Amino acid sequence: MIELFIFRFLLVCAFIISVYRFGDWKNLQNYYPTMLFVMVVNLSSCLLTYHHVLWGFGPDYFIKTSTVVELINSYIALPATVFIFLSRFPSSGKLFQYAYFALWILIFSTIELIDYTLGGISYQNGWSWRISTLFDFAIFSIVKLHHSKPFLAWSITFFLAAIILYLFDFHTAEMK
Repeated sequence: MIELFIFRFLLVCAFIISVYRFGDWKNLQNYYPTMLFVMVVNLSSCLLTYHHVLWGFGPDYFIKTSTVVELINSYIALPATVFIFLSRFPSSGKLFQYAYFALWILIFSTIELIDYTLGGISYQNGWSWRISTLFDFAIFSIVKLHHSKPFLAWSITFFLAAIILYLFDFHTAEMK
């Protein structure tokens, strides 16, 4: 349990240091709408899946509930990720852009695999680490799309949410 706490603590510190070091602060206003988009989508998914979770976060030495972990994700990790991801996105060269996507998917899937190995995350109702990795691909693609075409990104997000709700057997009676 202490190892999980140390991992999470170091991860939050890494997000804070990285956003300070790598964020394009003079253009924050350009990234802010997409940061809010990701926060709203994450918090909405937490609300919709309250009684039918696809993944849950285990307690550690200090943090005892999934809700606290999701709030840290929503208010620290995800906005920081979006800010850095968009700040450093390659402006030219499709190969560099694809490699950049691959790097971020690798980073996030590795973090999740470590979290899973430490018992910090568990999967339920048919979700798995492999599905999460595919989901990371969708997330980073939609984040990039939202930055330039927010309406299209919202449309795709609603469509993907409907597919996930259908594929993972959600029922409206299970929603909070």
